[in-house]
Amino acid sequence: MQVLNKYDKEQLVIELHSQGKTISQIAAAAHLSFSDIGTIIRREDGHDKDDDIKTKDLKNKSKDTQALFLFSRGKLPIDVSIELDLSASEVHNILEEFWTLNVMHELAFVYGEIKTFLPSILKLFHCLKEHRMLDEKHISKFVRYANYDLTDLANRVQCLSNEITNLEGQKRNSMNKVILWNAQLSDLGKAIDIRNQQLKRKGK
Repeated sequence: MQVLNKYDKEQLVIELHSQGKTISQIAAAAHLSFSDIGTIIRREDGHDKDDDIKTKDLKNKSKDTQALFLFSRGKLPIDVSIELDLSASEVHNILEEFWTLNVMHELAFVYGEIKTFLPSILKLFHCLKEHRMLDEKHISKFVRYANYDLTDLANRVQCLSNEITNLEGQKRNSMNKVILWNAQLSDLGKAIDIRNQQLKRKGK
């Protein structure tokens, strides 16, 4: 697998952007953050100077407005927090506002629902990405499993677990029987030996 240097990655971003690829597709191919990709695209499109002018104009605006502008330029929450000296909770509230303003109401709602489980969901995300399963085909399968098959699969797993438990019990019982039979055979063998010895003595 060829390792791309910084220049190669920038050229790949520019090429994929010209092909109409989404930011997610470009990030997966070039292994760059959304923020870095946004910077390359804006530079290629000649918007850097406009951004500089806007940034200077925003200095007189509220921190909320400045934060919204930074989010619109692909900045990460931690970058916004450091640059504007905002707390994590303040950045979080502004980010949700940014999502809502960009008609991403569902994302803001979903985040509120799943933020407690976010570490586990991120593990699932990275697992899917690592196994190249982060696409519509595989995600649709997971949705189908969750909607229809997951309960049946859980029931089947439980049934199989019960069967395994029963089989293990039967195995233990069989082993105990074998041990008992071996002991009985041993006793029978000893009894036969004693009886043979008695018969030999009588025959003398």
